[in-house]
Amino acid sequence: MSSLPSGIRLMNLLRERLAEIMDRERANQNSIHLYCTGPYWVAFERSAYQLYRAFPDSETTPLRLFAYPFPIVMVSVPDRSLRSYARKHILRRDDKDYKQLTVPGLSLADYREWHAGEVKGLPLLSERV
Repeated sequence: MSSLPSGIRLMNLLRERLAEIMDRERANQNSIHLYCTGPYWVAFERSAYQLYRAFPDSETTPLRLFAYPFPIVMVSVPDRSLRSYARKHILRRDDKDYKQLTVPGLSLADYREWHAGEVKGLPLLSERV
């Protein structure tokens, strides 16, 4: 699997684990759940917001997927940035393709404002070509 391109790994992750990821994020208050896509680690929704705040070199991507009725925000960081962070912080889980970081509690109001700004202008599923 690790020899697959990053984009293919991301699509496989979304196809195989989207429901699990979104269930985890609904209750997430103080963790960043990260999934490996090769040279990048990705986080979704509440984890994405926390990752965005913790890593200035992160990249934010709003998504609209046919398999999920609401827009999703994904944030990614390069593997080298996460490795550097892990040298100074204890990871709650440190698996090959999944990592979990503990972070301060989430402000739901700040998260919702950030999320709304990130997905603003994203086309509705019915508008997609």
